[in-house]
Amino acid sequence: MRDVDQIIQSIIKVCPRVNVRQLRVSHPGADDNGLWFFRQPDSEFEVQIESPRGMCPFLIETNESGARSTSNSIEETVETLTKLLHL
Repeated sequence: MRDVDQIIQSIIKVCPRVNVRQLRVSHPGADDNGLWFFRQPDSEFEVQIESPRGMCPFLIETNESGARSTSNSIEETVETLTKLLHL
């Protein structure tokens, strides 16, 4: 199981309503599909995590504040997502 799959499971356990989607690319194999977006249903803000293979480390960004950070573990990624999603 990839790190991103464990991260998604952990976030869904905390808040089952969180919407998670992976970027759909036009050219699989050529385009980077290592982007996942997390959003609460009633929020206009989105948090994005990025990793080419779905494994740590992840670049984490949010459109709420323009903040960027890097997480080096599953636990750190889940903690950061929880804060940025206001869970």
